[in-house]
Amino acid sequence: MNKKAYILLSIFLCSCSVGDEYNTTPFISDEEVKETLNLKNTTPTINTNWYEIFNDNDLNTLLNNLLNSNFSIAKGVERLQQARYNFMIQSKENYPFIDSKNSYNFNKNNNVNDISNDINVFKIGFDVSWELDIWGKGKYISKQYYELMKKAEYSLEDIKKSITAELIMNYINLRKFQKKLQIANQNIKLQQDILDSVKLKYDSGITDKLAFEQALFTLNKTKSTIPNLTTQIENYKNSIAVLLGVLPQNLPIDLDKTNRNFTNSPFKYSVKKLYNLPLDIIRTRPDIKMAEKNIVSQNAVVNQAITKLYPTFNIGATFGYISSSGSSLISTNNQSYGYTPSVNIPIWNWGQLVNNIELQKHSKEEFILDYNEAMLTALMEIKNAIIAIEQAYKNNKFLQSSLYNMKNVMYLTKDKYENGLVEFTDVAIAEQNYLDAQNDYIDSNAEILQNITAFYKATGGGYNIN
Repeated sequence: MNKKAYILLSIFLCSCSVGDEYNTTPFISDEEVKETLNLKNTTPTINTNWYEIFNDNDLNTLLNNLLNSNFSIAKGVERLQQARYNFMIQSKENYPFIDSKNSYNFNKNNNVNDISNDINVFKIGFDVSWELDIWGKGKYISKQYYELMKKAEYSLEDIKKSITAELIMNYINLRKFQKKLQIANQNIKLQQDILDSVKLKYDSGITDKLAFEQALFTLNKTKSTIPNLTTQIENYKNSIAVLLGVLPQNLPIDLDKTNRNFTNSPFKYSVKKLYNLPLDIIRTRPDIKMAEKNIVSQNAVVNQAITKLYPTFNIGATFGYISSSGSSLISTNNQSYGYTPSVNIPIWNWGQLVNNIELQKHSKEEFILDYNEAMLTALMEIKNAIIAIEQAYKNNKFLQSSLYNMKNVMYLTKDKYENGLVEFTDVAIAEQNYLDAQNDYIDSNAEILQNITAFYKATGGGYNIN
């Protein structure tokens, strides 16, 4: 066989591969996504800085610092670097390897005549070993670790999405409790004024001690909420500091100061935007892409297992010099070389190779089930978030009206008491109801913000990488 025939045969053998590429029908089709979410438009995309819609400079500052200082994100970066280096290592598994082996050996022997007989051996050379990738084993190893590297990329984006949402949730709760503390202090001042009025009547004998004790009880009960509110505020400040990877005193902003608390009033948001999502919004979520990469990677493992059923072809070669003298080591007369082609053929292995193929196939099937479950969960998360936002706005309108009504009741009851038309018990009840209405309204405003955050987290947080 001539040289050209050898080259063509080598190309043919190296182009052979066994196993199948991964292909599957989507568990949830685009039409099903559109129907389930009632989508109207398929063109918009979500910006990773979606939170700027809140128009809160303090929040933007925190989030801009978050991506550079959060420990979970930093660990995600390190895992991605590990995956990249692992890919670079494993993808060269079937490449030819060349090693240089060099040595010097000295032996001293004395004969019976006490004449020294020294032996010097100098060696220098190269060893080459290569397993020919005839059945695609090297290709599948490379594919496996490439997909694991891509999974690490998506994992990093998923961490960013989750940490961003977590920081926003903590910030919303912080501002909510700061507002509640402000409301409590305002009510304490109002209740103190009422107590002073009741005390004047009590000292004058116009009212009895019952009214005085009720007024004092109402004031003290409101004051008792201050420590808990203060604790909650400090807890959320500390949680934000942990997310940013700094001590509370080293936060980039003073969280005790704010020009505008966005829980004061309901956030204005067009619910129509909830239905303007691309059809691939589910499949491009980072966590869904991670689940998909698990399948593709495992499919490569299945194919690797299949290649073990076939013979392996190896080539070993050596080339070097050996001499008793270092000065004349590199010489044509001292050359030494050889080569060792070999073929390993699996004949009888008690079913281990076949069973390993089945094992890896069932592992792939499990990953497919994980992917399908993740797709369904993602779809329901978006649907639940849409419903939650719509209902939160409806609830907020009722609570806003209720707060307005209760405020009027509070001041009307107070006026009637001062004119002797009602008992103080009515005033105490009105005071408590007014405080509850204020807190319910602030909770509702915060809930809208939280539901919007949950919606953007459910849609991928803008980290939808194609």
